[in-house]
Amino acid sequence: MDKIGILTFHYSNNYGGVLQAIALQNTLIELGYDVEVINYIPQNYKPYNIIGNLGIRKNIFLNKLNNLNIFNMSKKIKIMNKYCDSIINKFNIYREKNMCLSEQVDEDSLLSILNNYSAIIVGSDQVWNPSQRKSPIYFLDFVDKYKGKKISYAPDSTIKDVNNEDLSRLNKALSEFNYISVRNDHSNEFVKTVINKEVEIVADPTLLYDFENVEKARDEEHEYILTYVLGKEINGSHNKAIEKIRNKYGNIPVYSIKIPTMNFEFSHFADKVFYDLNPDEWISMFRNAKFIYTDSFHGVLFSLKYHKPFLAYYTEKLRATRFIDLGKRYGIDKYIVQNISDIDDNKLLDILPDFNTIDKIIDLQKESSLKFLSKALSE
Repeated sequence: MDKIGILTFHYSNNYGGVLQAIALQNTLIELGYDVEVINYIPQNYKPYNIIGNLGIRKNIFLNKLNNLNIFNMSKKIKIMNKYCDSIINKFNIYREKNMCLSEQVDEDSLLSILNNYSAIIVGSDQVWNPSQRKSPIYFLDFVDKYKGKKISYAPDSTIKDVNNEDLSRLNKALSEFNYISVRNDHSNEFVKTVINKEVEIVADPTLLYDFENVEKARDEEHEYILTYVLGKEINGSHNKAIEKIRNKYGNIPVYSIKIPTMNFEFSHFADKVFYDLNPDEWISMFRNAKFIYTDSFHGVLFSLKYHKPFLAYYTEKLRATRFIDLGKRYGIDKYIVQNISDIDDNKLLDILPDFNTIDKIIDLQKESSLKFLSKALSE
């Protein structure tokens, strides 16, 4: 049987990135294909990339430990390294267990394995974001060195705008794709700008796959509000947002999940912080929460998936596009805000999302997405 390769952001210690890769892999297996996640890891990638052994994130972390009256510097560093090493190890074990991985390759060795695959699927995740557009990797721009089929599944361009200096090269690369799909309107506009072509908008892979057999997370026996925050604080403060949620849902514990590549610091608004959950435990925390507060794209999708009332927000420009699209696509605009005043104005804590309608939208999108994959791989 011909083998399909998936080329995506599978390697970072990020829950959404890992789970979307596994979801696409397992969806293709369910469709009857032999699949591998191409284990491409850029040469400049480091698991401590943003924390940095001497970087700003480490300084933030140490300052937070100062506030906990841990005065011994060696003890602070030991605590920090413990959490960092634990989460990185858990992600590595999870990938090895759940991904069908190729041999590890980088920019120099990727070409040596490309023709092991009759088709390569690029995506999902933000593989076409501006930081990737000068690299050939996620645009499969390998001149004539790859002979198989080129497909994209639900990549996100982050923004629709394209620099003129990149336009010609991107036009050549995307014109050579056999099938293109994206995951939102602004990515469709990006493709249209580059090759003047409307393409299909499909569901994120995490909506295609059930994730039925997941490991149970720790400390989820009782009711709790779950927070999963990756970026900047909401306008008006997290404390006020959590206060409003608790006024509605009761004075129950607030749990916070962190990842080392993002907002790795103690959450002053949380009763308990989880630094080293594996992806199954992350899913379990979402599945069992009473309410979810997040600025994460996949945080919203898993809230919808498990019918959880939620409050999502964005403050940064680069996060805005994906949340605006989510609001429009699933009819959840009122539950996605930019500041504290929107919570009361939208009365979002008083009315539950219409999960029956949302399920119907997802089912239709899932059906068309599976048809896209089947057609792209069979023709």
